[in-house]
Amino acid sequence: MFAQPQTYPCPKCNEIINDAMEKCPYCAAPVDRQVAATAAESQSEVNQAVSDASYLKTAAFLMWVFLGLSFISVIPVVGWAFIFTFVVVLVMIIRWQIKFGGVKTNDPDYPHAKRNRNLALVLLLAAFVAFIVRQLLVEIILSRI
Repeated sequence: MFAQPQTYPCPKCNEIINDAMEKCPYCAAPVDRQVAATAAESQSEVNQAVSDASYLKTAAFLMWVFLGLSFISVIPVVGWAFIFTFVVVLVMIIRWQIKFGGVKTNDPDYPHAKRNRNLALVLLLAAFVAFIVRQLLVEIILSRI
């Protein structure tokens, strides 16, 4: 199989180019192969961080959907789906922080990825509190019946 060219920002003009080019088509700066390979690897890591953070945010919102649906007592399996999703989101947050938390980059998408990770963390903590409150309310309601 042929390797796909990797993309990275030009060191001179910051436009996205690929490592197969001899010179930047935007500013005509020559491309050093070693610098291109290093920059492309860094860009690939940032792209993965952004993608993983997006999945993390989506999973955190899905966790809240399951929590909301768990109030419907006709669907008891949804409570287990919430717990499963809660654990998955927790693992994903820890994994993201370990893998991408120390990335040094000027890429404008990376701060957005960190915001998505932080949002997922806030949603996780709030879901934990909401789940405990829900359990307490269920206990109170059942004790009065």
